[in-house]
Amino acid sequence: TLVGQIISVINLVVALLGTIALVIFVWGGVRYLFKADDTGKQAQKEFLGWSLLALFMIVSVFGILQLVQGILVP
Repeated sequence: TLVGQIISVINLVVALLGTIALVIFVWGGVRYLFKADDTGKQAQKEFLGWSLLALFMIVSVFGILQLVQGILVP
């Protein structure tokens, strides 16, 4: 059905965004490990916090989409 196709496209986009957010989070963690000065570490902590928030939001959207898919597509 049309709703099923739309949801599968949205699931693909959310999975892609989740993968990108995970890569950015890991990249921020590696950058944090190699920063020597305190100002660089503080900026990387903030970067890690924002990327973790983005990752959490993407996983939450994925969960909500799965719930909606279960309701709309039997």
